[in-house]
Amino acid sequence: MGAVNYNKGDYIAKKGDKIKVLSLIADGSVIQKTPMDECILEKGHIVGLAGCDSQIYPADYIAAEDCLIMEYSYTIPEELIKLFEKSLDYGSVFILAALKQVAFLLSRHMKLKQITRDYYNIVVTTYRDYKYLCSKYSVAEYELQRMEYLTQISKDDAIPEWKERYYAKFVRFTLDDLKDLFKNIDLCIGTIEEAGHFMAALINRSEEYLGYIDKSKSILLADKKNDLFQLMFDLENRVSFISSDKEEIEDKMNNLISFIMKSGLYDKDFVKQRIAEYRNHTFAVAAENAPEEETEETVWGEEDEERAENQLPCVDQILQYADFSDEEITTFKEKLKAFSELPDKTATDGDARSLRKWLTGEFYRCYRQAAKNALTVGNITPVVSMFLNFGFMDVSFVGGEENASSVMDLLDRLFVCTGDNVYTFFNWIKSIYDGEREPSINELDLDFNKYVREAVRTGEIPSDKEKAYRENNWNKVAFELDNVFHSGGRITSGHITTFLPILSDEDLINTPANMMVTTDKIREALDMIRAIDYGCFYREVMFSDEAHGVPREYINLEILPDFILLPNAGSKAILWQPTADARNNTSARLMMPILSTGDIRDMIIENCGRYRWEMCRKVQGSRWNDITTPSLTSEYSDYLQYFRKNFELSPEAKEKVGNSIKRARNNYREVFVKDYENWIKFESKGSFRLNKVARNILFNYCPFGQATRDLLKDNPMFQEAFNRFTIQKQRKLKHINTLYNHYQQAGGELTPELIENLNFYEM
Repeated sequence: MGAVNYNKGDYIAKKGDKIKVLSLIADGSVIQKTPMDECILEKGHIVGLAGCDSQIYPADYIAAEDCLIMEYSYTIPEELIKLFEKSLDYGSVFILAALKQVAFLLSRHMKLKQITRDYYNIVVTTYRDYKYLCSKYSVAEYELQRMEYLTQISKDDAIPEWKERYYAKFVRFTLDDLKDLFKNIDLCIGTIEEAGHFMAALINRSEEYLGYIDKSKSILLADKKNDLFQLMFDLENRVSFISSDKEEIEDKMNNLISFIMKSGLYDKDFVKQRIAEYRNHTFAVAAENAPEEETEETVWGEEDEERAENQLPCVDQILQYADFSDEEITTFKEKLKAFSELPDKTATDGDARSLRKWLTGEFYRCYRQAAKNALTVGNITPVVSMFLNFGFMDVSFVGGEENASSVMDLLDRLFVCTGDNVYTFFNWIKSIYDGEREPSINELDLDFNKYVREAVRTGEIPSDKEKAYRENNWNKVAFELDNVFHSGGRITSGHITTFLPILSDEDLINTPANMMVTTDKIREALDMIRAIDYGCFYREVMFSDEAHGVPREYINLEILPDFILLPNAGSKAILWQPTADARNNTSARLMMPILSTGDIRDMIIENCGRYRWEMCRKVQGSRWNDITTPSLTSEYSDYLQYFRKNFELSPEAKEKVGNSIKRARNNYREVFVKDYENWIKFESKGSFRLNKVARNILFNYCPFGQATRDLLKDNPMFQEAFNRFTIQKQRKLKHINTLYNHYQQAGGELTPELIENLNFYEM
């Protein structure tokens, strides 16, 4: 490890990546970016320290300007011992850097904590005062409906105040203080690790504050003026007709304006515009013949037309948005009602089958048109968003208002389902429509371009229209909807023969909030697998720099898969394709239901096994099962094909292998997947489930990470495999170090990719 230069805009690390180095900013500055926030880390901060507890980066780190970064190898805390043994001063320097970053993050955290508290207090207090003032002046009280959903931010992940006070004092220590205080390596490492853990907590809690504010700040001030500020403004205007004594209302408005201006929560120009409207308004002078007040209860901020529209049943709103005619809407509702009244909705024949088939076809037709309108026109209402993201259509079909409200509440938390290679399905097709991503392959293994060529050949698309057809991004979205969406939803539901894509009460086996698949849940499962099978998502890519003596060298880079959350509830995940296109250095695509009825970790483990197999098949091509070309698939296929003749297997082991093949219906991939699940869940913990032959193949191609090897180092079942692995690793490291030395002597610079390749062989 050593000094590495990064240019402005370069990614130093991405959120969710495994930490392999701690990066001290020696010169320049770095942007720390999360989905809700970004801030600048100046010289002296350590990139990655906030993730040392989980061993993954908690944010994206991007060079804000040209930077010089000092990188120190780090996968486990004990690695710092080697560095600190050279000089204990390194320990004090690292602690000082950690405290500098803690001071910065703690300051931001305290400000966000205070503004969140102040925001909640002023909104609740003002709305209470509004009701009191309406009563005092005997004017009609309008209801601000969104206040019903405003709650205080959850205290579940709140940072204890004693810890805030502790670090507030600790960060004042100087380097000399730290040198005097920390004269023991273990104390240094423990302090650094604890500081990193505290940083991660600060980042997570700050994200929660920002998410809370972003979700609720429109209650106070909104673009449509259906907000608390306008509610008070309207109250003062109405009171001015009947009383000249409105000083109390004016005081409340001034308090509200003072908070809005100081909070920094809103765009400055927007704030100036709204305040100017209030300040410049000419209020009436109280007269004897004041206009009569409305007596009926009114919901504030909704126009009559909008209110009438929102009073329509949800299914009507969705179907109207998808351009269904009144007759089609009536027919759909009748069929849905008939299906909901069936005594056995899971029957595979009779009315249940025919109604299910009809509703499924109409659902996909509705989704296709609704998606098109959402992408091209916009104006997505909450109900339509529930349909696009969760497959919701009807209140009674999900078991009533309570379940429907719970699903609607998830709309405010959809941001936790995006980012870090995770997409909701609507965001996924939007990225295709915007030209950011290409469609997936269809069930015939054709990508969009091959499909168009085939359609031109068969005359389905006129040859003179081919170019225009390719360049129309809606056609790409339609290709994704007509192929991937239909099959993916059916498979991920876990109910192939009784699948209905409309969300129902039978799908909601838990609360929707607990069932929702989030980025964090996926990341947690993925990181667990990567810690055990560290090479799972690494691929060999070509590196060439002939100017500096490297004509051709294969290096290993980790390429994490894309997760696409389909709008349904289910218990299965599916590996749709191992790479995004023909290139081997593109992301795999896995599909999951956005509402999970199964164990997310088990779903991802199973598909990591499929990924291992399919990626090997793709790389090996036609020789994937040719034992003369050793590979994971060829060796496993040979083992399963000739297991009865294998003298290393006992009669009992042979019987188990035979039963496994029968259960998998002679599909060798599925046998491997089951063995891979046992490899990750049990063998890695020393609980043996595999026979000797399968274990050796798996260790050869899916070796354990360092922490797991340390756990099993004294186990005789792995001694031979560990020794062989160590020898092979040392040979490869010797080759790489020699190559890198020659490369640097020739004037080449070690890029982040080359450093990642070295880290791969040091795991």
